[in-house]
Amino acid sequence: MIRILPEILSNQIAAGEVVQRPSSVVKELVENSIDAGATRITIEIEKGGKSLVRVSDDGAGLSRDQALLAIERYATSKIFDQKDLFAIATFGFRGEALPSIASVSRFCLVTRPRDADIAARVEMAGGRLLHVSDAGAPAGTMVEVKQLFFNTPARRKFLKADTTEAGHITDTISGMALGNPKVGFRLFAGKKLIRHFPPDQDLLHRSMLVLGKDVADQLYPMDHRAGDIRISGVCANPAVTRSTSNRIYLFVNNRLVYDKGIVAAVFRGFAGRIMKGRFPVAVVCCDLPCDQVDVNVHPSKREIKFLSPRPVYQAVVQAVETALIAAQQTVTSYTGSRQMPRSRTSESLDRSWGEPGREYRSVQAPLQWGEGRRATAPDNMAQQGPSDLSGGSDAFCRSSIFAANQAGETPSPDSSNPSTPLHQSMPVPAGKADRTRSPLPPAERQTSDDAAARTGPTVLGQVLGTYIIAEQQGRLLLVDQHAAHERVVYEALKHRHAHLPKDSQYLLVPETLEFSAGEADLLSGILAELADLGLVIEPFGGTTFVVKAVPGLLAQKTVTSLVQGIVETLMETSDTAVTEQWLENCLISMACHHAVQANRSMSLQEMESLIKDLFACDNPFHCPHGRPTMVSFDKTRMEKLFKRVV
Repeated sequence: MIRILPEILSNQIAAGEVVQRPSSVVKELVENSIDAGATRITIEIEKGGKSLVRVSDDGAGLSRDQALLAIERYATSKIFDQKDLFAIATFGFRGEALPSIASVSRFCLVTRPRDADIAARVEMAGGRLLHVSDAGAPAGTMVEVKQLFFNTPARRKFLKADTTEAGHITDTISGMALGNPKVGFRLFAGKKLIRHFPPDQDLLHRSMLVLGKDVADQLYPMDHRAGDIRISGVCANPAVTRSTSNRIYLFVNNRLVYDKGIVAAVFRGFAGRIMKGRFPVAVVCCDLPCDQVDVNVHPSKREIKFLSPRPVYQAVVQAVETALIAAQQTVTSYTGSRQMPRSRTSESLDRSWGEPGREYRSVQAPLQWGEGRRATAPDNMAQQGPSDLSGGSDAFCRSSIFAANQAGETPSPDSSNPSTPLHQSMPVPAGKADRTRSPLPPAERQTSDDAAARTGPTVLGQVLGTYIIAEQQGRLLLVDQHAAHERVVYEALKHRHAHLPKDSQYLLVPETLEFSAGEADLLSGILAELADLGLVIEPFGGTTFVVKAVPGLLAQKTVTSLVQGIVETLMETSDTAVTEQWLENCLISMACHHAVQANRSMSLQEMESLIKDLFACDNPFHCPHGRPTMVSFDKTRMEKLFKRVV
């Protein structure tokens, strides 16, 4: 027998999607306050929100009639027609939050608009209207939720301990405060103030309050535009990481969301700077037209869908990379507060690692591919075919090129903080100045270069057969030779891949792969991009594909796992930019394999060449796996170690 459910029961069912725990109540009520134009919001909780959640604001308020209408299901002031549903610019829009909350609690709403003298008070219990009266109250709205889930004990018993529920509420308020830095928030637990965010803050200062003291002085601002998309926020120093992703805050049009594609884009921006298994700290704010994003995906409104996700993800990657590079190029501190002018050019280097006793060479000479082949500029590289690389990866590691020069003077480092890591205070070597564009005659330019080189790091020796000791401008540097050379070789390999024609290794026996319908549809849309990377795949009918060629660098890889890995990653993140991730991983593996190993004695000339090449890299502070290449000790820190200063 089919029957229509009573309204109270249907509201309780809806509450299961909207109200999962006390933090859900706080989120819905605070979002309503922000939509009402509140500038100050106060949240009070008792027993983790189980006994009491009270949210007060100074927003627009409601009249008596509007207050009674607000507790009706599907009553909202946010949208009016179908067109508004596809361009939602407010946090709330369904009209389900208040009736859902009221159906599982003892509910009280007190509200007064600014142009009224008397407030309206509405009381409910378990979804039933109990009393409506006049009251005295300041302009704004106060919502009080007591005894949450009192009439649904089966759901109440699934709540966690009071401290756990209070922690979820604290995290919710912190996240919403980050997305709305102009709004002031106060959170009280048992009449004790535990969070206070003053109003009218900028995102950087609000981030300092939320992310903690250990991150406050290591945040780099982000601001990147790509058409209608703007990416702003902050990212932390790569040395500051967490074991989980709960310190990656994502906002889309000020709404706190979670999107796997954006998280993957943040990781790509940090690529080569953090170790595997660690998570960066970042606040990413994406602003784009409201009709380009769908927030009507789940009742919690935490999940979203982009109309065109790829431009958004690419913009996030670019924003993070730009912020980190700008911070890295700062002369006195890795904070991005001051940035030196940067000019990039192609500095041709010929490096060679041979058997023990054979020198590591760094020569200012035209690029030599394989055995004596010459290419004087990257433009000439495009004219060379795969046959010019017959020497293989070993030959290439003996002849590599990368561009990473920088112009600008080097002031003295700031040694006021004795515990500053190297990549926060490492001065840029003057030897990285752009020599290829110098207006000086050859003789004078050589003299100038020699003088500049003398201001770079001075190699003192090697310890434990693994670490190079150097000195620069009052700092003692300890360099991991394997990590340093791994960075040098990796950037050389990456530059080669970027500037030479893509070469494919055709398989003697093409491999056939079967996919699901969804995977096949996704793979069909990226065949051209994969072919551009050297991976040639063709449809073979239905959901079957045949792999005919793979990039020359990956000829020894298992084709099946390679393609399946790409498709599975794309299915999870919906970001086609990750198609290059497998190639980058291969380049990292090649660099690690060919880099000088630990416990390998090096001559002074080898160490000097390695240090010089390291500081010419785009990212000299981390190996491709994210490990630090060096650490630094300034004078103050060393004097503290020896108790010369207290």
